[in-house]
Amino acid sequence: MQIMAAALLLAFALGDFVPAARAADTNPGAAYAQRMAELVNAYRVPRGLRALELDAALSLLALEHSGAMAKAGRMSHDDFPSRARRSGFALCVENVGWNYRSPDAQVDAWRSSPGHDRNLLDWRVERMGIGVANDYVTLIACGK
Repeated sequence: MQIMAAALLLAFALGDFVPAARAADTNPGAAYAQRMAELVNAYRVPRGLRALELDAALSLLALEHSGAMAKAGRMSHDDFPSRARRSGFALCVENVGWNYRSPDAQVDAWRSSPGHDRNLLDWRVERMGIGVANDYVTLIACGK
């Protein structure tokens, strides 16, 4: 409940940023996030990994972090341990990005980076959240 309240306050403070779990037609950032989720799963499934389910609570955590990066004007993984704890899952991985005009370009960049690629293909994760604020994106994926 505290996560939801904090995320709603953050969303109001930052403007019209919306977690990916909402309908993609309500916000261009949500459409970006929905497409990114599709791309992540299209990358994972042919490699024998499960498709990740988009999770509203994880999307709120991701949105919160994307908003913080946008406000700071820089990419970071600041407070990742806190996000992982608040997720309620035993383990989480996180990819962040900035200034990619399409989700396809962002996912391609992550696939080209060994650490980010490892996160995309982590067999232990089962759910993901994606949040977009301005040109900042956070993908957090978690599992038991």
